[in-house]
This record gives sequence, C-alpha cells and structure tokens, in this order.
Amino acid sequence: MARNVSDDVDPDRLEAEIAEIKGAMGLASDHPYWWRFWIVEGVCTGLLFTIVQFWLREGFRPWIAVAFAGVVGCCELAKRRLRSSYEPPAAGLPSQRRWFVAVLAGVIALVVGLRPVFESLGPTNAVRLAIVAAGAVIGVGYVLMGQLLAAYDVRPADRYAFVVGGAWIMVLSAAIPYIPAFEGWEYAAFGIGIALHHVATYVALFRY
Repeated sequence: MARNVSDDVDPDRLEAEIAEIKGAMGLASDHPYWWRFWIVEGVCTGLLFTIVQFWLREGFRPWIAVAFAGVVGCCELAKRRLRSSYEPPAAGLPSQRRWFVAVLAGVIALVVGLRPVFESLGPTNAVRLAIVAAGAVIGVGYVLMGQLLAAYDVRPADRYAFVVGGAWIMVLSAAIPYIPAFEGWEYAAFGIGIALHHVATYVALFRY
C-alpha cells in the first residue's frame, strides 16, 4: 500500500523551516516597508534638525513650531501608509517603535543628567557636548539593532545598514566640533549627515 507523502511531513517543522527561509530573505524582500523607512526617516531627520538649528539661532518663532509639527505629522503619516501596504513577516521582527523609544529615552536621560554641565558651559560648547553625547547614544542604538536583527536571520545587507549607520553617526558627531565651517550650524550638519546616510542606504538596498 502506497504511503501518503504528507504522512512523513511534520507540519510544525515545515512551518519553522519556511519561517527561517523567509527571515533569511531580508528586510527588503520579507518586510519591504522597513527599507523604505530609511528614506522617510532620513528626509524627516534632516529637516527636523535644521528646524531646531534655526530655533537655536533665531529664537522661537511661530513658523518654527508649525514647520516642526508639520514634518513630524507628515513623517508619521508616511510611515503608517508604508505599514498598511505590507503584511507582517512570518518570521517576525523586533519592534522598530520600541527600539526608537528606547534610544530616545537614552538621549533624554543623558541630556537631563548633564544639564548642570550644560549650564556651566558657554553656548557653543554646550551645543557641541549635546551633539557628541546624543550621537554616541544614537550610534550605539543603531549598532545594537544591527546585531539584534542577526537573531531574526535577516540578511547581512540589512543588518550592516544599521551597523554602518551607527558607526557613521558616532564619527559624524565626534567630528562636527572640529570643523570650523559647522560652527553655529552643528544641529543642521548632524541632521543632514544622518539624512545623507539614510538616503544612500535606501538607494543601496533598493539595488541589492
């Protein structure tokens, strides 16, 4: 009597193997909106840091508040639209929102803890310290995300995008205080530097 092939197949094992294969496909193929986030977040980051720079230089202006809120709102709408266009991957992925909140909490804790130091410095050195400190926290957060994605069998190209991004942010934040041309425009330079990396990453992953 012939045996049914399906009798020899373990459904749980088959499902696990399929999930592993899907996970190894990478963010671009298994979770497309993630790699598209690079360009959305890059453009938004560049604009937000530039707006903050004008706030520091000129003081508060109504148009600054409107521009800041507008950029944040457009960024969030773009992200929601990207999320709604794709199904979650079978292999699962770490929450980008929780990761962002964790990094933001680290930056806030650092700024609050160093407030007495900021107050004892002149405006220029206070800005430089803020850029370097925040850049270090954000950069480490990017590197750790790249390492975390390895546990989800995400392809190397997507993991390295975070690792390289973290290294770039740390180098950028450390270099800005030494570049005279950036004096008075430190936040704008930092934001535009991050935007350049994000856009380049989007282009690279799009072609990969």
